[in-house]
Amino acid sequence: DYCYTHGGAKGHHEQWDSKLFHYMKYEVLRFLLSNLRWWLEEYRFDGFRFDGVTSMLYHSHGIDKSFSGDYQEYFGLDADVDAHIYLMLANDLIHELVPGAVTVAEDVSGMPTLCLPLADGGFGFD
Repeated sequence: DYCYTHGGAKGHHEQWDSKLFHYMKYEVLRFLLSNLRWWLEEYRFDGFRFDGVTSMLYHSHGIDKSFSGDYQEYFGLDADVDAHIYLMLANDLIHELVPGAVTVAEDVSGMPTLCLPLADGGFGFD
């Protein structure tokens, strides 16, 4: 039931009625990153739009949060660091394989480092 996702309530997004990936499982990272690579190489994609990034960035999925700009809201205990790492790896892979590729994150929280380069401690989105 949860080979690629978290088990129990942690693995279910109640508002979207969908499963949540367990980003620190090797098999999950391999699956997700290999899919990115496949689209880049097989279909010559030159970019990706990551939808629902706010839901990935926080354990609360950003639900019922009003982001005011306080860094604790973005990098506190609610931050899903595993998802942060996956997004950084995804951007690194995409830009390594296709240097001119564009990656866009749909985020409503205003995460401060979303569009900073990886080398500067950001997520690497364009």
